[in-house]
Amino acid sequence: MNKILVLQAFAKAEKEIKKRGVTKPSLVQMATELSDYLEEEKGFNLGEKSLRMYRGAAEKLNDTSEDISIKQLAVINGLCNYLDCDNYQEFVKRISGEGTEIQPLAPKRGTKFFTPVRMAVAVSALVLISLFIYNYSTRLRWMVWQEDHYVEVDFDVKKYSVKQLQPYKEERILSFKKVEVTCATIFFNQDKSVRFWYGKNSDKELEVFTDLGLHPETGNTLKPITPCMIDKYV
Repeated sequence: MNKILVLQAFAKAEKEIKKRGVTKPSLVQMATELSDYLEEEKGFNLGEKSLRMYRGAAEKLNDTSEDISIKQLAVINGLCNYLDCDNYQEFVKRISGEGTEIQPLAPKRGTKFFTPVRMAVAVSALVLISLFIYNYSTRLRWMVWQEDHYVEVDFDVKKYSVKQLQPYKEERILSFKKVEVTCATIFFNQDKSVRFWYGKNSDKELEVFTDLGLHPETGNTLKPITPCMIDKYV
């Protein structure tokens, strides 16, 4: 049930963020929404990165008999509260449609929680809910390059060419930008690692980017900046 709990919590977080005017909330925004709730309302500190890891683990499980492990009971109860359930037992009742109590920890061997008929009904309901949540959460998303950064867009071949449309990558949206550099720019970190990568556009002009990868227009692999390139072009 933990994987359904996490996926439903993220789905609600997405709806809450959309109510505030954000058309397409990012995974980081949804995780931050849940992290802030746990800290402000429940006094439990859990970073958004950990919540994104829980969601990632939940999305990878296709078998309804499998589940993810959430060690902190406070996280489980907090997410249940976020979904307007007083506790984990109430969440399970709402999902399964049955009044049987199930603890978040594994039951002892030999303990009978369901009759065969109730078990079949509960499993069927869980399969349908899991498929719906999984399909909703993993729907394909797209992005295009606009001037100096990537933006998420709907799949529209009338507005964008097939070459422009790329599968959505959150790290590209958040950290990959084209920037203007000057002599005052700090090109290297304290450990001498580079902070910028470069490549030439279709007009053979040098362009500088904030992360490694491919040039968004030519598709050529970007190269790490070097003192020689800085002296020559900057």
